[in-house]
Amino acid sequence: MRHILRITFALATAVILAGCGRHAESAVSVDGTLATEYPDSALTLLREINMQRLGRNDRARCMLLKGLAEAHRGDTVASRESLKRAIRYFDRHGSAHEQADTWYTYAKAYMRTGNLEEAIRGYTQAAIFAEKALSGGSRHADNPEYKYTETLLVAVYHTLGILYFEQGYDAVEPFAKAVEAARANGSAEQEGYSRFMLSAAYCANEDYAKAIETLAPLVEACDTIPFRYFAQQVMLQNLLYHTYLEDWTPEQLLAARNGIDLDEIRSAPLSYGTAVSDDTGRTFYDVASTIIFHRDGQLDSARYYVERTLSRTDDFHQGNVDLYNVASQIYHDIGDDARAYDYAQKYAVAKDSLFEAQRDTRVAELERRFRTANEVALREASLRYRVWIAVLAAVLVIMVAGWAVVRYRRKLRRSDEQLSETLALLDSYRESHDSLTSRLNASDAREAALKRLLEGRVAAVRDIAATCYTYGDGERLTEKMRELALSPAMLKDVVDMADLYSDRAVTRLKTQFPDWTPRNYDFAALVIAGFSPQEICVMLGMSLNGVYTLKSKLKRRIAESQAGDRDELLDLFS
Repeated sequence: MRHILRITFALATAVILAGCGRHAESAVSVDGTLATEYPDSALTLLREINMQRLGRNDRARCMLLKGLAEAHRGDTVASRESLKRAIRYFDRHGSAHEQADTWYTYAKAYMRTGNLEEAIRGYTQAAIFAEKALSGGSRHADNPEYKYTETLLVAVYHTLGILYFEQGYDAVEPFAKAVEAARANGSAEQEGYSRFMLSAAYCANEDYAKAIETLAPLVEACDTIPFRYFAQQVMLQNLLYHTYLEDWTPEQLLAARNGIDLDEIRSAPLSYGTAVSDDTGRTFYDVASTIIFHRDGQLDSARYYVERTLSRTDDFHQGNVDLYNVASQIYHDIGDDARAYDYAQKYAVAKDSLFEAQRDTRVAELERRFRTANEVALREASLRYRVWIAVLAAVLVIMVAGWAVVRYRRKLRRSDEQLSETLALLDSYRESHDSLTSRLNASDAREAALKRLLEGRVAAVRDIAATCYTYGDGERLTEKMRELALSPAMLKDVVDMADLYSDRAVTRLKTQFPDWTPRNYDFAALVIAGFSPQEICVMLGMSLNGVYTLKSKLKRRIAESQAGDRDELLDLFS
């Protein structure tokens, strides 16, 4: 039973792989036809393009096509480098549509080089970004980018399902998603191809009831399917599912078999549009007849169809080599052990040939991977060597630059020291100049103050002389003389003279004790000028006791202050 399943499943896969796979791929090609069919010409054209005149997006797309062409040319290392650069750009700057398209091309390139694991990863990433683009975009019939991504999603899931088949994984989920994507895209043809493969995936899991249920819409629509050879294969596949499930009687199976249109099986085109069937020997009907008659016990008919199938089979591969084993079982059931042994021997020889071919293929693949690994190792070693050379050169440059910087800093330090000495001399000269200027200014101020005092004193003498001449002797003269001697102008002259001859003591008091009253400043000036308490009583109109009290009060304020010349001022009040 396992051998029979393998044969029919391999035939079904071969039919749909060329049909849907090529159809979807042609619909979502990223302008890579030249890169895939004529890689040398594509690389030549890409080298002629001036990349500096292109935008970043166009340069990344050219790099993507370059990687695809290099993969078809067989340059694995260069292809991987080009594809990584393109993927890196579109992952950072591309839209979800562009990212899905880029990852799809990336996966196709790795399929070409035989790296199925990386190809599966690329198709998976393409599916993720395509779903993201479709969920975030607006669905419009006139939006070509949206329609393109819908078609791309169908192709990606369908290809993932086929890869899962080849690797022996459960392919139900990717084919189910391909059916959903094709339904959303509105493509009945793509949905039919994906549904056919989904039923085959259920059959591979021996879930025949689910396989029949999945294939039922195609069976009902067989008369309307334009690809007539594919329509007959749908009928045969449905017949095989019922055979495996054993829910039909032999009579029902034979009746369904008689409903197959042999004219279409024999003469219908093996292609429709871009869909192509690989069943070039048209053996699927014979294989199905072999299985039905063998299970029904009609061994002569089963023998006839298996012989016919083997005579039409030119190329034996892993999927159909078990036909020899089926023929051996049929002849063994008939009783012709000699023919059964002959077919068993052919089966063994074919398996050995396939094993040798696979081994040679694996050896060639291992050799290719070894060479690729060596190329990578050589490139990495060369890169490390260049990195070390660059590091040593950088270290030497840094050392030379450091030595130059140190030398330059020393020179700057010497220049700074010389400049500092010059500035110090200049500051000393400026201080001397300022001191001399301030002394000259003080001398000029004192001369001006003396001039003003002398002029005031001359004016006072003139007033006294005029008063004596006017009033003569008597009390009125005495009163006038007293008024002149104790006038505010005279008091101001006394204060100015005290300030002038005590090194501006009164001015300093006004600066350091701004909260004193004018009378306090006048009192301090008289004390500093050396007037006795009795004279101060007469000049300020105070009592003697008040003079002593105010003098003590002012001395205490000076003593309690934080003035820098406090001691000098206290000495003036002693």
